[in-house]
Amino acid sequence: MADSILTIPRPQYLRAFRQLLPPRLLRRAVAARGRATRDRKLPRPVLLGMLLTWFFQPQAGLPAFLRWLAGPGQPALSEAAVYAARGRLGWGPLRWLARRVPRPLADPRREPDAFYAGMRVLALDGTTLSVADTPANDRTFGRPRNQHRAGGYPLARVVALCEVGTHALLAWVARGYGRSEVGLARRLLARVPAGALLLADRNFHSFAWWEQARAGGYESLLRVQKGPRLPVHTPLPDGSYLTAVYPRRGRGKPGRAIPVRVIRYQWAGAAGAPHQARLVTSLLDAAAHPAAAVVGLYHRRWEHELVFKEVKGHLAGRPMHVRAKDPVRVCQEVDALLLGHYLVRWVMWQAARRAGVAAPGLSFTGSLRVLAVRLARVPARRAGPPGGWSGWWAELLREVGRHRLRPRSGRRCPRARKVTRSHWPVKNGQKEGTIPRLEIVPATVAASP
Repeated sequence: MADSILTIPRPQYLRAFRQLLPPRLLRRAVAARGRATRDRKLPRPVLLGMLLTWFFQPQAGLPAFLRWLAGPGQPALSEAAVYAARGRLGWGPLRWLARRVPRPLADPRREPDAFYAGMRVLALDGTTLSVADTPANDRTFGRPRNQHRAGGYPLARVVALCEVGTHALLAWVARGYGRSEVGLARRLLARVPAGALLLADRNFHSFAWWEQARAGGYESLLRVQKGPRLPVHTPLPDGSYLTAVYPRRGRGKPGRAIPVRVIRYQWAGAAGAPHQARLVTSLLDAAAHPAAAVVGLYHRRWEHELVFKEVKGHLAGRPMHVRAKDPVRVCQEVDALLLGHYLVRWVMWQAARRAGVAAPGLSFTGSLRVLAVRLARVPARRAGPPGGWSGWWAELLREVGRHRLRPRSGRRCPRARKVTRSHWPVKNGQKEGTIPRLEIVPATVAASP
């Protein structure tokens, strides 16, 4: 019966994001990728919208969240009914939205900090999300193990592509813990737009990476480990040098080499011990891209780590990030969680434009609190809030824009051991020191590895 179908009398959740996720888009996602089944008490587009906004009350179960959102007078939904509805929804609509909704936000005229030399700065990195400890999740995702014991929870490995200037996640892939970050990252390289600049950690350096970057028309800047041999071919005036990357079985063959540029720099670590690192980039022009500027640019990769902190520490809001007990619903929650992060960052981007500041300069936790409080106070009536929805939306953006972050001072304490059985030295009561000064190491034929 029509009166037994759950309706949401508080439209603020979808109204707040109606420009990005209108109800017709949710219905289209269900129609495009959903299973052919009839809706019962809980329509699938409504359930899809609730999964995307569940992060507003991460400590509550989904049935409790639905009861709060639906308000009094609505049909009660048990946990079994919601569980069955999620099974009817499947993973397809979430995956469909994840491929179509996220897009780069920054504009070179209005957000110049999101670009370097006209190139959009992106970063790629991986993390893990803990999932519920069930036999099905353990078989599908696996868990970390060492010589002593297995980990407490199964883990899902997530590799994501992030726009550094806005902290918006543009694409991601989630698989089992046993899958490598390098293999998952190759699935995302096709999503990197031409003309962008991609930052990544030292695990991703390979000939296949540089070959795909050249084919995709974007530049790369990676840190590399100590192992790869990168001999000096042409020293450059700023201390960097040109070399080439070869395939494993094609070293020395003409036409297979990819020219790259290497920048070696060092800084003083704990007790004054020098530390060195190597960067490899496709930015070959030392005059247009000085070594010092490229080193400073690479350190913006840490913005991606802050994005993972926002997702795991603030949106998930619990030690077990994903509570679903079977793999399909785990994939549902992972995509919904990352799409929810994009929703919040999209609102913060709009608020930052109105306030005339950079999007990373706004507080994520402060913005999340503003959204949760203001969305919950919108009156549930068709007329909407006083002043209309446009006035309510403008006031919400103004309040989000008031939550500014203090300027970060950077890493002050050297990396040290935080858990047992680590190769980092013990802190032993070290005090915070000054920010280490980075120095470019000039290239010499004898010193190059």
